[in-house]
Formats: sequence, C-alpha cells, structure tokens
Amino acid sequence: MTTCSNCSHAAMYKSLLRLSVVLLILVPPAMHCSTAMGSEWIETALNDAYGGLAVNTHYRFFQSVKKQHPNSQILSLQDISFNLYGYLESQNITIDSVGSATQHTVLERRPQGRRHPFHGPMMVDEDGEQLSVPLSTTLKNGVIQAEYSSTHFTVYDFNWIDSHERMRAMFLVFEGADDNAGKALVQDVYRWMETLKDEIWVFDEGHWQKDKDMYRDVQSADWRNIVLDSKMLQDLQRDTSVFFSSEEVYKSLNVVWKRGVLLLGPPGNGKTEAIKAIIKGSSVPCLYVKTFQSFGDHERGIRTIFRKARRVAPAILILEDLDSLVRPETRSFFLNELDGLESNQGILTIGTTNHPENIDPAILNRPSRFDTKYVFNLPDLNLRTQYIQTWLLKLESGGVRLVDDQYPTVGEFNKEISKQTEGWSFAYLKELFVSFQLTCAALRAAGSESAESVNAVPEILRHVENLSKQVVIGSEPEIEQGKSHLPSFGRRHARVARLMEDSEF
Repeated sequence: MTTCSNCSHAAMYKSLLRLSVVLLILVPPAMHCSTAMGSEWIETALNDAYGGLAVNTHYRFFQSVKKQHPNSQILSLQDISFNLYGYLESQNITIDSVGSATQHTVLERRPQGRRHPFHGPMMVDEDGEQLSVPLSTTLKNGVIQAEYSSTHFTVYDFNWIDSHERMRAMFLVFEGADDNAGKALVQDVYRWMETLKDEIWVFDEGHWQKDKDMYRDVQSADWRNIVLDSKMLQDLQRDTSVFFSSEEVYKSLNVVWKRGVLLLGPPGNGKTEAIKAIIKGSSVPCLYVKTFQSFGDHERGIRTIFRKARRVAPAILILEDLDSLVRPETRSFFLNELDGLESNQGILTIGTTNHPENIDPAILNRPSRFDTKYVFNLPDLNLRTQYIQTWLLKLESGGVRLVDDQYPTVGEFNKEISKQTEGWSFAYLKELFVSFQLTCAALRAAGSESAESVNAVPEILRHVENLSKQVVIGSEPEIEQGKSHLPSFGRRHARVARLMEDSEF
C-alpha cells in the first residue's frame, strides 16, 4: 500500500470510529473488476467496516480492495477535495462508471451494527408531487475506470460522514512494476486543482472551488464607473494594489507583510462594485468567501480558508458581509487565524459589512486586523449629480430626448432629479434608469412608441415619484466619521502608510 499523504489537503482519518456514523455510498450491482468477482465483495466490505467490527474504516476498505487486486498497485488517498473526475473531464478523458445501474445505500453505525436502507432526498414539483432525486447527481461515489497516459485505472471512491465530518477513502488501482503512474496522475490532478484559468477561488459548502461565472461577472467592473469621493477612490485603489509591491517596505520596518481593509456602510453604495474592480485588477489570486460553514463546523471552515490563503499567498482574501460570517462562538477562533501565531505573510484581507455595529470591537478596532476602513455612505448631492449624469449621457446617446419647456438643458434636468433623490443609494438611482429603460422597451415591443417619441422628462420623474415611496430616508444611518476614509490604526501601519505615500509606488 502506497499512501499519497504529501498530496492530501484534508486531515488524516481518525483512528477510532465513533458510534454515530452515516455512509452515503454509490454501490453498483455489477463490478467488472479484474477479478470478475461482481459486487458481493463490496457488500461484504461494507458489512465488515460498518457492522461493529472495524476500528479503522479506511484500512478495512483498503484490505477489501487489496484482496480483489492482490497483484496490482494501489494508491490510497483520503482527501475529500481531490477532484479526479473534474481533471479527467478537463482532459477529455472518458470516464466509465462500472455497472449499468446504481443502488444508493446509507449505512448507519450503531451498537447493534445494523445497516438501514435510505431512498435519498425527495423534492416536490410544481403540482405538489414528490420527485426522487438520485444521489448520483450530487455524489461522485462508487467505481470508475479510465485510461490515463497509457495506464488503465480502476478507482474505488467511498464517502461517508463521521460525527458530522465528511470522510473519504479513494483507491487508484493499476498495473505496473512500481507506483509511478499513479503518483504522476495524482500530481497532475493537484497541479490542475491549484491552477486558475479565467476562474476565481470561491469557498462555499465546506470547500474551495474554482468559479468561472464569478470571474466573468467581475470582468464588467471598471473603476471609472464607480462614483466615489475622488480622494477616497484614489486611496482605495492604492491600498489594494500597492500592497503587493511593498513587501520590502514592510520588511524594512520589521512589520509583518499583511494588511486588512474594511469597506463599510449602507447597502447599495458601491462596496460590491469596488470588490469586483479590485478582483479584476489584481495580479495575484483572489479568494472569495461566501460562508464559513463546513459540514456543520464553522471552525473547520475558518481553518480551511486561512490555510488555503497562506498556501497561495501573496493573495487577496475577500470576506463579504463580515458581520454575518463571524458567529459569537467562533469569534476567538477567527481572530486567532486572522491575527494569531500564523504570520499570514502576503495576505490582503478585505472585508465588507452593511452593519458595523454588529461586529465585535475586537475585530473592528484592533490594530493589525482591519487597519484601514473606507465608509461607503449614501451619496451626497454632488455624487448623485455625477452618477445621474452618466446615465443621462447614455440615454441621450441612445436617442432619448431629455429636455422640455421646463428643463431646457440636460444639466437642469439633472439638478431636478438630484434634488428629488436625497437619501437614495446608488442602487436605487440605478433602478430608476433601469426601470425607465424597461418601460421604453415595453412600449417598443408593443409597437406603440419608439424611444425617440417617449416623453422622457415626465416619465423619468414619474419613476422618481414611484421609487421614492420605497426609499425610507434615514433607514440606513450614515456612519458618523469626520472623513469617509478613516486613518490607519496603529503606529507601525501609519508609518507604512506614510512611507508608501511618499514613495514612487
């Protein structure tokens, strides 16, 4: 038995199996393995492993596989994130599932050592009828065969849950004088797993995955389209770009090369758009965290997140809606990962929150955690005028007439809209013009009017009046600060900030 322990990113399997264990596993009725033994041996292995006789479940499975392939090389992995199937598919390699049908079984370990069948999750269609959802749509379990680099592989993949923790035993079976062919495959898979190609790392459902959709979404971001105070915009761009070229500055000051930036303020005022622009312009990997949840264990999720960030650093770690991510029971654990014994060298952590009042002061105010804070408040009259102007220019270029007897110039019309939208967020201002354009599109589709014939001025003002009923002015209080860009906390980081401002960066 050769164990690829150096490649595994998951914790090694516990030596003792607790009494409460549930196994979700795909058991094909006919295994065309090299010994032509059928599937009986797998049923025997499952009974042995979960019938109260096993101490080390992973080793029991290995013994069973080895018994069926006594003269073959067997490479064993225990990594729940090992994406063999995704890699083979990316290489256009055919994956053959062994067996023409599937049977799903849940194994429940109890003192009596009995197994109980389970028929999988049920869903309801639009008529209220129950629909059975095969577990094979969400689980990659069972036996597959594939040809890779002139070597035939049979792969046994077992997944189960041990005390709310997902466990996995995967065995790569192949012929050869040594295990080099298996090791080459494993190394190629891990190399592919760590390489981004038009993708962003996203942590969701307990593990890291590469997300192409998010990558495509951020490509539309542009700093020029983000309306903020010019000084604040300049400082934000500097703090999120210069950091990665300033390692030597931090070393010269004997300061750990890490930084935390917090974007805070009411929703709809540009925080997410700023995050997108930061990701798009970054020259280092970006790791986006949707949740700390990891198979019922938030601490495990936090540990996995920071372990990945340290491994790929320099990198940007994005924690959006920080106030909802950190629970009171995991606060200390999160703080230890953020600012504990681990150095976090080369990690720029960017957090966002709509409700800073819900964040523990130990996270919000402690130096070296989130050193710099940017407040995205509701836009004032000047910023609203700038933002509205961009939309009016788009409409005007599209042939929409934006003047009438009351507002003889576009500028006068802009002033009126800006005056009537006090207390609006950028999101509501955007909705104003999107809803107007949808009205125009509906009229064109009905064949009643063209964009040029729509009386735009009163129509837009009508949309302003309608949306004003939805906007509760003051419902999202502004954050009381003298400046929108709060100064860095801590003397050492203040020195870094001054040095960076005076340098050529």
